[in-house]
Amino acid sequence: MKFDIGILGGYIIDGAGNPWYKADIGVSGKRIVKIGRVEKKDCERVVGAKGLFVCPGFIDIHTHSDLTALVFRGCDSTLRQGVTTHLIGNCGISVAPLKEPNVELMMRYWGEWAGKMGVPKWRTFGQYLRVLGKGGLGHNMAALVGHGAVRTAIMGPDRGDPSPVQLRQMRALVDEAMSSGGFGMSTGLVYPPSCFGKTDEIVELCKVVARYGGMYTSHIRGERETIAEAIKEAILIGERSGVRVQISHNCPKYGAWGRTKETLGLVEEARKRGLEVTIDNDMHTDLAPRLSGALPQYLHEMTKEDLLAHAADPKNRQRIRKEIIEDKLPAFGPSGLLKHGAFDRIFLMHCPGHKKLEGKTIAQVAEMRGKDPFDTYFDIMVEEDDETIAIFDYISEDDIKALMVHPLMMISSDGATWSVKGPMTDPPPYMPCAFGEYPGIIERYVRDEPIMTLQEAVRKMTSFPAQTIGLFDRGLLRPGMMADITMIDLPKVKDRATNRWPHKHPYENWPHQYPEGIPYVIVNGQVSVDKGRQTKALAGEVLRHRSA
Repeated sequence: MKFDIGILGGYIIDGAGNPWYKADIGVSGKRIVKIGRVEKKDCERVVGAKGLFVCPGFIDIHTHSDLTALVFRGCDSTLRQGVTTHLIGNCGISVAPLKEPNVELMMRYWGEWAGKMGVPKWRTFGQYLRVLGKGGLGHNMAALVGHGAVRTAIMGPDRGDPSPVQLRQMRALVDEAMSSGGFGMSTGLVYPPSCFGKTDEIVELCKVVARYGGMYTSHIRGERETIAEAIKEAILIGERSGVRVQISHNCPKYGAWGRTKETLGLVEEARKRGLEVTIDNDMHTDLAPRLSGALPQYLHEMTKEDLLAHAADPKNRQRIRKEIIEDKLPAFGPSGLLKHGAFDRIFLMHCPGHKKLEGKTIAQVAEMRGKDPFDTYFDIMVEEDDETIAIFDYISEDDIKALMVHPLMMISSDGATWSVKGPMTDPPPYMPCAFGEYPGIIERYVRDEPIMTLQEAVRKMTSFPAQTIGLFDRGLLRPGMMADITMIDLPKVKDRATNRWPHKHPYENWPHQYPEGIPYVIVNGQVSVDKGRQTKALAGEVLRHRSA
C-alpha cells in the first residue's frame, strides 16, 4: 500500500489518555489509513519522528479568532503551537449574525479589531462561514453563534426583555446559524449586550441549539464573589433546555481565590444527576485590556469620545466608582481589582503619551502624583485618549493548577490566532496565549513542574474537546480519522511568549514570539509546519456540525 506521508519511528500518544507506544503512521489524502509498521519505500514523503511524541492536533475549545483569522490566514501563532482546530464565537461575541441598523453597534463591541476590518461583507451566520472559508486557513475553524450578536441584531441597544415577536426572531437567527453548520451558542454574561439577557431568554434560545445536538458555552454571569450562583445558572440552563453545557475559562478570579473545590463540586454534582457539564481553562494569570475595559458594561456602548467626556466629570467618576464597588451587574474578572482597590496589581504596559509610566502600577503612579488611585486610573485613561493598555494580574496560579488536573477540565487558550507581522501588530496586543499556550502547559506542567502526565495533557488538548464540540473524526490517532497531527520534541519544548510574575517590566520577553519544540504539524493530511518552519500550505477547513 502506498502512502502520501509516512510518520516513522515516533512515540504514539493516541489522545485517549493512554501511555505512548511505538508505531508508524501512514497518511493518504486527508486521513490516517494505517498505524503499525510502515515501510519507507511505500511513502511519497517520510517524516522522521524518532524521539518525537506523535499526537493528534490540538483542539482549542475557547478562542476569539473570528476576525483575526480573516487577517492572518496562515494562523501562524496558533498553528506553530500544534493547534489544528479553533472553536470561535465564544463569550457571546460572534461576528454574525448582523442586521441593520445595528451592524455598527455590534462591531463596536469587537473594539479596534473590527475598526481595522472595515464594513463586514456578511450578514447571516452562513454567509460569514462562507467568507471565512474563502482564501484558505492555516488550520480548521469551527464556530459558535454568540448570544450577544443575536440579541444586538434584533434588539439593538435595548437592555430590556425581548417581546414575544423579538424572541421568535432571535430563535430564527439561532436556527439559521445551526442549520448553516454552527456547533452551538455562547453567552458572555458579564459583557454587553449578553449580560442584559435573563435566564429564561437564554433557555429559549438553547432549546433551538439542543434540537440540533449542539452545545452551550458560557462566560458565566459572575467569576468572583457570585461565581457559585453563576455556575448554578449555567447548569440550570442546560437542565431546562436539554443542551450540554461548557463553562468557559472557569477559574475563580480575584475576589474568589481558593474556591475551586466548591466550584468543581457543583459541576461534579450536576454530572451525578445526569447533566452533561464540562469546563475549560488556560494557564495565564493576567489579561491586558484597555483601562476602559474594566468599567461597567453600559459604558462600553458609548463612543470613545462620549466615554472620555463622561469619565472626565468628577460626579460621573463618583457614580462609576460606586457601581464598581457594589458590582450589582457583575463585570468581567479583571474588574475585581478595581472593586477591591488592588491597584498594585494593575501594571501600565502601553502609555504612548507617558512612556515613563510604562512598567509602573496604578498604585505607584497615584503615589507619585499624590492622588487617589481611582482618580489616577480615570486620569490616565482620559490623558491617554483611552490608548493605555494595562496588565491586570487577577488569577491565582494555585487555582489554575487545581483546575488543570481535574478530569472534567480541558485546556483552552482564550486567545486569537495572530502573527508577528502584518496589520494589527504595531503595537501588538499583549496575548501570550496566542503564541504559547499549548507548548507552555507542556513545558511547565508536564516537563518542568509536573502535575500531570503528557498523555493526560494531550487528552485534555485533543479527544476531550473534540468529543465535547462534536468532532468525532478528530482528536484521536486511529485509522480512518482525519490526519490532524502534532509532533512534540519534549526536551526542546519552550513557550517563548509567557512572562511569569512578578515582572520587572512588562516589555521583558515580549509575548509575540513563536514557540520551540513543535517540529511538525499536519493539517488535513498536509505538512503545515516542517522541521519547525511554517509551510505555505493553507490546509485548514471551516468545519460544520454534522446536523447541518
